[in-house]
Amino acid sequence: MKRQLYVTSKEFKKGRRLIGILSENDGEYTFQYKLGEFIPEWFLVIKEFPDISRTYNGSEVERFVERIIPSRDAPYLDKIMENANVEKYDEWELLKAFGTMNMREDAFLYESLPDGVITYEAL
Repeated sequence: MKRQLYVTSKEFKKGRRLIGILSENDGEYTFQYKLGEFIPEWFLVIKEFPDISRTYNGSEVERFVERIIPSRDAPYLDKIMENANVEKYDEWELLKAFGTMNMREDAFLYESLPDGVITYEAL
């Protein structure tokens, strides 16, 4: 079953923007930019995905995922998961929980697009 999360920028003066879509299908991750004809500004390019014209798969995307979710050996993992409302260690559920909370990141992940997000490509 294919699942996806919308990847958006932080809130800037011009609003939050859709950057791309992160997908997972049978444990395989994929990321693709959705910038349309828009000429990307530096803050819309994710460091793990420098080429906006290609689709990223597998281990390339896993590094991005690992940066967002806590590792299996994180101290106090049970408490972290409890606070995130995640019952068992499931990467996708952790992405949904931590993708919108991790303030260190330039990108935020949402199951459905929040109101007011600027999109450059029809979805």
